[in-house]
Amino acid sequence: MRLLSRFVASAAALCCGAAALGAQGALSLQGFGYPGGELSTRALATGGSLADFDANSPINPAALMVGTRATVYLQYDPEFRWVTGAGNSATTTTARFPLFLISGKLGKARFSLSYSSFLDRSWTNTYSDTQTIGPARVPSTVTAISNGGIADVRGAMSYTFSDKLTIGVGVHVFPGENQVVFGRSFPSDSTSFGAFQSTNTFNYSGSAVSFGVVATPIQHFNIGLSGRRGFSMHMHQGDSTTLGDANVPNRGSVSLAYDGMPGTILSARYGFEDWSAMKGLGGAGLAVFDATELSAGIETGGPKVNSITMPVRLGFRTRTLPFGVGSEQVRETEISAGGGIPLSQGRVALDLTLAHAQRSANVGYAESGWILSVGVAIKPR
Repeated sequence: MRLLSRFVASAAALCCGAAALGAQGALSLQGFGYPGGELSTRALATGGSLADFDANSPINPAALMVGTRATVYLQYDPEFRWVTGAGNSATTTTARFPLFLISGKLGKARFSLSYSSFLDRSWTNTYSDTQTIGPARVPSTVTAISNGGIADVRGAMSYTFSDKLTIGVGVHVFPGENQVVFGRSFPSDSTSFGAFQSTNTFNYSGSAVSFGVVATPIQHFNIGLSGRRGFSMHMHQGDSTTLGDANVPNRGSVSLAYDGMPGTILSARYGFEDWSAMKGLGGAGLAVFDATELSAGIETGGPKVNSITMPVRLGFRTRTLPFGVGSEQVRETEISAGGGIPLSQGRVALDLTLAHAQRSANVGYAESGWILSVGVAIKPR
């Protein structure tokens, strides 16, 4: 029993230490998780360059000017990821449902309620290990699992003053839950040793407001401006113990779009996000960086389906991620392509996007991922 007690204590220390060593085993999933960018399938296909003009991306509330009917939108984004380095490689898959949105109009005003993934921290890492217990070396399997993340729930309104100016405002809350499980198990023939498992649940809460403008100062040249002002954010263990206090990151972006060619939109976007405002939620060793992104894309007319033109999209995005590996920041470069398929005489729009992301940091590891995004917009008459 004394030997078993010492082993359980050692296993607990090893499992708790795994979190600090980045047990998630992926460059993109460090810290509090991966920021997908809150992009709709359409915006993702253009590298995010259309995000400030896209009604289904909960970024610029003024973009709600786009569209004339009520809309229900939902999205599914599985990612297939490979991590290589130090002569080893690992493959993981993450299934994400990053966005749900409903919107409608009343006169010159439009309203929207959305639920989107702000930071996703879902991963599983399993590896074999050997423990020395007394005179024996015992094989075991260590498993680290994280489920959950932080969401962005936004209520927004836009008002169109003229065909050249729309403004919008939004109110955000950031609920979240992250369950982290660390465990060690032994082969069935090692009956002398019991399995160990530790589960911790972390809860998050925060708030913010956002604003936006979509304007056409010159014919065919459109500009989109959006920003978010973050307020306090809190992290709790379970429902009681406060682990940290910080702020929701401030964010801003500016976008340009040119639609002078029939059926074609050329767009570019620059954005920044002050992720360092979240540093108070983590320990002293948490590496948090402010992030920037630059994207460009094109949307143009493709083949026709039932006399309705099917859009075709291409995009490029380069950005830095907020949570680093040690003292190194992770950079992501993404190339994307996609299109839209009109269904049910235009009452349903199916968007498909395939994006390839390369992520790297100066730590001897590299990561690549394929993201398949499927978005469905239902527009009842």
